[in-house]
Amino acid sequence: MKKIIDFTTKEEIKFTKEDLPILVHGKEHSGASLLSITVASLFQKGGQKLCIFTAYPMAKEEFLKQIDNPETIFYLEYEKDFEQALKFQTIIIQSGNIDLFIKAISNVSVMKDRIIFIKNVETINVPIFKLVLLYPFIISGNLELNPFQLDFKNFIYSTKILFNPFDEGKIPPLQKYQAFMRNKLGEKIIIVN
Repeated sequence: MKKIIDFTTKEEIKFTKEDLPILVHGKEHSGASLLSITVASLFQKGGQKLCIFTAYPMAKEEFLKQIDNPETIFYLEYEKDFEQALKFQTIIIQSGNIDLFIKAISNVSVMKDRIIFIKNVETINVPIFKLVLLYPFIISGNLELNPFQLDFKNFIYSTKILFNPFDEGKIPPLQKYQAFMRNKLGEKIIIVN
């Protein structure tokens, strides 16, 4: 399992539900994908229930590599299997199937105890913000690319992890795969290890 490390102190960063909602913003090939998947896998390892939407199968594969117990995962491809999926700690929606994802998270009464993790939010061309707000969530992607997701861009997050500058101005100079994190505890440069 990968860890997220404070670049300066070399200490592991622990995430809790108090850190949610989390934004991970980064351009393609910046390291944002690996870091956001690692954050989700750390929540899963900590016993949290998740519902994951990814645009591409590679994210699912990386998540499965990082967890210790794949038997707790259900890969939901068909709406008819939703009731069965609820028995599992983590539901991964078929990659790219936004309609199935929306149907799943529309069942708030049975999904309310799950953290929603959306990977590649820039690929979603339907408004989902109000629905996602009903849950604790992690959003990952390049929010500069998608006008449908302006609500996510303008939202106030408990934790922001930035690989590239984002709306609030400058971030410190970063090496490849480093990110700037800002949360209630302050600011730091972090990496995946």
